Amino acid sequence: MDQTPTLALELLRQDAQEAVAAATGKGKQPEGVETDTQLAFRLFLEELQNEETFLADHQMTISIQQAVFLDEDVLAQLQEEERVAQDDHCMSVALSNGGRIDPPSAADDNGHVDDEFIEKLSCIYITGLDDAESEGDICSDGDETVAGDQPEGSAWAASRQPRKTRKRRACEACGDKKHFAELARAPCQHEYCRQCLTHLFREAMVDESLFPPRCCKVPIRLDKSRPFLDPDVVQQFRKKALEFSTPRRTYCYNPDCVSFIPPTNYVGDTATCDDCECRTCISCKGSQHGGDCPKDESLQQVIQLAREQGWQRCQNCWGMVELNTGCYHMTCRCGFQFCYVCGGAWKTCSCDHWDEHRLYERAAEIDARNDDLGDQGREINRTERVEHLMNNLRTDHECNHTRWFSRGGPRECEECSHVMPLFIYECRQCHIMACRFCRRHRL
Repeated sequence: MDQTPTLALELLRQDAQEAVAAATGKGKQPEGVETDTQLAFRLFLEELQNEETFLADHQMTISIQQAVFLDEDVLAQLQEEERVAQDDHCMSVALSNGGRIDPPSAADDNGHVDDEFIEKLSCIYITGLDDAESEGDICSDGDETVAGDQPEGSAWAASRQPRKTRKRRACEACGDKKHFAELARAPCQHEYCRQCLTHLFREAMVDESLFPPRCCKVPIRLDKSRPFLDPDVVQQFRKKALEFSTPRRTYCYNPDCVSFIPPTNYVGDTATCDDCECRTCISCKGSQHGGDCPKDESLQQVIQLAREQGWQRCQNCWGMVELNTGCYHMTCRCGFQFCYVCGGAWKTCSCDHWDEHRLYERAAEIDARNDDLGDQGREINRTERVEHLMNNLRTDHECNHTRWFSRGGPRECEECSHVMPLFIYECRQCHIMACRFCRRHRL
């Protein structure tokens, strides 16, 4: 690696320090007051220091990039071992806590480092993004240089394959065409720009039913998304990941705080908040107390109301769940699947899977949607149509939502309740209606 820029900066710094030393003590200015010459040299030294730092970071980045290209197989093996270890750890924690088990993250199809991902990192941190509007070669570099006037080693240049032509591509969510290095690729091969990917991660931190962020039912990995996310989003997401993976989680009882208290702060039946240092009873979720846990009147009122209304509690996060339509197979926003009748984990009980009256109401609601189609496809009478729909719902009450068609709007999404003015998607099997966002990222 060429050391000429480093040597030049070092010589300039030495000359500037000698000039400052020579100017010190001259003049009759008050003590502690700099002359214009001293101020100029001090600012010049600060600028040199910034340039040295930038150059050192730039050289280290190039060195890392060289190591990636030269040691690709070794890095791929280490990456795969780390991924397997992480998946095993997450599965063990989930099983021990009685939580959900997300599908393990898949390795790349070829088992090697993702060349395009490395290329994107090179564009982001080394060569920069090409602002040209052409559809031609983007982020390409010649055989002699990588960035600016920084030469690359001949061994590295010989080891690299010629880069493919990269074109501007469209974001799956907003449709805007972006530089290929500004698009994060999900495991399902859909690509998202920085803004839309950040939106997915932020929404997942607010709405637990969207966690982990996913596309086409496959979780979007944080390690491949970090270059496209702000550091504060990554930090917040990791905290939320811990929170959402904790069964029967505890929050600070202080109404001015209500922060999540991680399991590492649990001692016996007491959880200590890091933010306000208040102590919360893990059992009743109120203030710490001595002896037996007192009766929480407000909680008992909610539980009594739940009994009267026929609500059920999730045994994982203790959230209240109400069944409006459909079968008794419930999936809480925390991901725990349970029976609405007894509250036990799904398929661990002998309860009925649906209520015939609720099933009839759902079938009648679906049939009523087709009134705007006129006589087309409605040769049989309403009773027979509803009975046919009920049979389909019995068969598809555990639907994977793999077949969709579009309906004209305005229609309301049955997941987020947003009204879609132009069109909405409807599952051909269970007939649930969902907007584009919920279809991709929630169901």
